[in-house]
Amino acid sequence: MESIAPGHHLYTGPDGTWRSCDENERFARLSGQADLLERMREQAYRGGSAPDLEPLAAVLRERGVLTPLPGEDADEGELRVCVRGDGPVAVEVARLLETARNTLLDDDPRTADALVECTGWLPDERWRRVDAGGGVWHRCHVEGRRLVVGPMTVPGRTASYRDLRGRRLAAAALPDELAGLWSYLDDGLAGTAPLPPVPWPNAGAVAIAAGLLVNDLLTWRDGGLPATAGFQLVVDPASGRVDRHPVLPLPVA
Repeated sequence: MESIAPGHHLYTGPDGTWRSCDENERFARLSGQADLLERMREQAYRGGSAPDLEPLAAVLRERGVLTPLPGEDADEGELRVCVRGDGPVAVEVARLLETARNTLLDDDPRTADALVECTGWLPDERWRRVDAGGGVWHRCHVEGRRLVVGPMTVPGRTASYRDLRGRRLAAAALPDELAGLWSYLDDGLAGTAPLPPVPWPNAGAVAIAAGLLVNDLLTWRDGGLPATAGFQLVVDPASGRVDRHPVLPLPVA
């Protein structure tokens, strides 16, 4: 059986002509008998099939308006996620994952399908160790008063933290100063240097960052790649902007 594809619509326009509209608001006029088109819409919205509607269904199928109806037992694959961090982003990510279908929280990154690290100041040394482990993981940290998300690492398919780190140093006007900042933050996180409190953004910015993290995890589960593959996202609560910065893997030596 088939149903209307997600985000699509079948309807009559102001001039009485039938139309389809896809998820990107691209419109197409449909020719045919009005009664057959009406039956086609009813069938598509409830899921079903009728032999005399097959020629019309074939046209709509080719245009992407119709899609196979999932079986009753069809469901997303199970996803086990380990969330680490004690800040508000970690709390919100865990809350969202608890409400997602077929998604379980796991305390052990070794048995989880993916790890999510939500921290305050950038833990460069620790993240290099996590990256060297070779698993699937996502991350979020604070820079200034902004939240920085990802990119999510799927080994062999998307950029790693090593790639991100190398790209940032290569693009920095003062790479030695940037590396020195990261070293200072590592010392502070290790307790050997004082660090100021983390200026966590407001709840709205936290919710945006957490939603981006979870959306990437769920789209990776369902399709093999995160929604923002190859991009680092910066959530700025002051402007309401989410900036996307491309991150390409470094050449293999």
